Amino acid sequence: MRKSDILIVDDQPSVCKEISSFLGSEFNVHAFKNGQEALDYMELNGADLVLLDYDMPGLTGFEVLMAIRQHKSTHDTPVVFLTGETNERMRLEMMGRGATDYLCKPVSSSELHHCVRKHLRPITD
Repeated sequence: MRKSDILIVDDQPSVCKEISSFLGSEFNVHAFKNGQEALDYMELNGADLVLLDYDMPGLTGFEVLMAIRQHKSTHDTPVVFLTGETNERMRLEMMGRGATDYLCKPVSSSELHHCVRKHLRPITD
């Protein structure tokens, strides 16, 4: 069985590093500092799951999500928002726009692992 490919999209290098350290032994983790880099990567390589920051310069998390949902090859890719937003309206908007789930920052390693495993489909070679 191959390792699942997880994309982390966050403009804060410390967040990418921390999440990579949480998940790197179990999954292939690819970190991107902006949404366009992640979309370019996905167009060529795909992904099994995307962990996406909501608030980024350039393309916002919502814009990246909309681009992922519009392409046939990535339409069904699970996208989990990572956000500091804790209000109910924002969470409902995230889910209404097609997010698979969301996690509030700072996220614990156990919460992150649980969420990732919940949304990854079994991967076989």
